[in-house]
Amino acid sequence: MSDIFQEVEEDVRREHYEKLWKKYGNYVIAAASVLVLAVAGYQAWTRYDLSQRQKSSDAYEAAVQLIASGNAPKAEEAFSALSKSAKGGYGLLAQFQLANAYFVQGKRDQAVALLKELVASSDPLVSDPARLRLAWIMADASPKAEIAATLQPLTAADSPWRFAAAEVLAYLELKDGSRDQAIADYTKLAQEPEASASLKQRASALA
Repeated sequence: MSDIFQEVEEDVRREHYEKLWKKYGNYVIAAASVLVLAVAGYQAWTRYDLSQRQKSSDAYEAAVQLIASGNAPKAEEAFSALSKSAKGGYGLLAQFQLANAYFVQGKRDQAVALLKELVASSDPLVSDPARLRLAWIMADASPKAEIAATLQPLTAADSPWRFAAAEVLAYLELKDGSRDQAIADYTKLAQEPEASASLKQRASALA
């Protein structure tokens, strides 16, 4: 008797599933198709994006070689193009390198203008190194007060850039003829336990 009830129950269940499939089967097939297409599309995009990033990397390295070999005009062209088209962080790196290419060609105003744009970034990972680079470019041609104002956000006690900023300020003292103050600043930097070894070595030599 129990076998009869089990068979009836299975028939009812099978009929129920058949009705559900007739009602919703097309939707299930459509959803599965969409999922397959989405996965395939994502994989295709991932491959394309990786390919574009590799192209940006190769182009960036080639531009770096240009400026390293002294061909700043060609490097300027390459970094300018990369700053507009490169994928990932290469576009941003290209902007820093473009400022450098401007500067080594004597195009100081263009370098300063580009670095000021980077300083205006809301991302401190962009604005902080741009401030430091800008301060060095301005060091021999701008008033000390203007350079100090540029560096001010980097001089906080918890800033990872505080020692690099202090090196610029010590150089300004030396340039302005404040020899004793410059010696004191460089000596202090040379003794900073948290400063990098290369910075301490430079400060010690200058002191």
